[in-house]
Amino acid sequence: MTDKNSKYAILIIISGFLLRLVNIGQPLFDVTKWRQTETASIARNFYYNEMNIFYPQILWGGATEGYVGETEFQLYTFVVALLYKIFGAHEYLGRLVSIFAFCGGAFFLYKLARKYIGAQGAIIALLFYTFNPHIFFYSRAFMPESTMLFFSIALVYFFSQWIDTERRKDFILMTLCGVSAFLVKIPAVCLGLPLLYLCIVKYKWKWFLERKLWLFAILTLLPTALWYIHAIKSNDINGLSFGAFSGKSLINKEGLGLGFLTNSYFYKKVFYLYIFQRHLIYIGAVFTIVGIFSAIRTKDLYLFHYWILSQIISFFISAGTSDYHSYYTITITAPSSIFVAWVIVIYFDRIKRAKIVHLPTLEKFFVAPVFILMLIMLPLICHHKIKSKYKPERLEKDMPVYIAGNKVRKISPKDALIITAHWGGPELLYYSDRRGWRMESSKCTIESIEVLRKQGATWFVSSRVMEINKDVISHLQHDYEVIELTDKYIIAKL
Repeated sequence: MTDKNSKYAILIIISGFLLRLVNIGQPLFDVTKWRQTETASIARNFYYNEMNIFYPQILWGGATEGYVGETEFQLYTFVVALLYKIFGAHEYLGRLVSIFAFCGGAFFLYKLARKYIGAQGAIIALLFYTFNPHIFFYSRAFMPESTMLFFSIALVYFFSQWIDTERRKDFILMTLCGVSAFLVKIPAVCLGLPLLYLCIVKYKWKWFLERKLWLFAILTLLPTALWYIHAIKSNDINGLSFGAFSGKSLINKEGLGLGFLTNSYFYKKVFYLYIFQRHLIYIGAVFTIVGIFSAIRTKDLYLFHYWILSQIISFFISAGTSDYHSYYTITITAPSSIFVAWVIVIYFDRIKRAKIVHLPTLEKFFVAPVFILMLIMLPLICHHKIKSKYKPERLEKDMPVYIAGNKVRKISPKDALIITAHWGGPELLYYSDRRGWRMESSKCTIESIEVLRKQGATWFVSSRVMEINKDVISHLQHDYEVIELTDKYIIAKL
């Protein structure tokens, strides 16, 4: 029979699920819209073309088929494409897959937290994770982050279960979760550190001789290695690449140097702006830091110390990407939730036992009131930050992309090749539903248009007319048929 805390957990997860359904059908104009439309185009290309998960296709390959190399394994987009086959190509299905993945991750986070910090702490950890603003956003975005978090959390949970029981069922589940997490996002491999800690605790130095651990490593790392070897070789098909494994993305943007280690900008952006401010929203960061240090003597929580350490290591290994967008560092939120919950439970227990009046003067009149104020402020900050991400202005400023793209889709042949001048992202190609080229509107020239026209481009569209050189606009009006020209966008038939 389900106990009271489990019922609360189910209620929290259902509430998180329902809230994430609000405006689920809106266009992909959230933050990281370039990444969402890129992911969505791969899913749609699976749906349109052969459902071959080994050869993902993008839209910005010009006249080529668009086969792209150096991508993560496209498990997420493939599942979305399967849903497209049943229900048709609708963007909300991609969001829905992310939301269901969130529910799975939240469920296993609760199970893991309950195992290590008790039922009350598990509820608090679940609340923080469910309504964390960045988790909220990326768990309903058309991106694989939510899927990766689900498999990562489930991996740690099932591995901890297998360490305790050595049941075959747990071994199978942890292996499936492990290989899925590593394939969906390669930085998940760093989770090997907390898993290794569990092995050392149980087997001491003999862990190296355990055959099942070697089997687990082979079953998870070999498919991962094979996929990424294949992904790198796929660059040669059309000469297209995401560049996920180049030296610049694995270490830093300037190459294989370690100069970023002494660069304050890297630390400020990753650890303050992304982690302290965005992921853990100040208060959660303070609780996490307090929890990390105050739990040093609590060996049962060392798993989460090593989990956080493994994520920090991954941020340094992939410094060229982890300082580029905040979602590369979102993985630290799951173990941090455990420390946030643990600190709240432990300190409330202290206040309860001391009945406040018996606390030391400094604690009674400063620490305890600040602690309570922070707890009151935490949900208010979460609500404010979640709401701010979905302001109408965010959608409105990108509506020209949606309008212009859909007009091109309606009036151009399905096999038309188009030139899009935006900021260099794939959004216009995605909403035009056409293959072609992308360029920055400010760098668009008559020569660049003519070169691409000779390669087969038959349409030109831009959603940033005011940034395009006036000579380019005049050239299009004089030499070609301008279908529509406003202060927001231009559509021309070449």
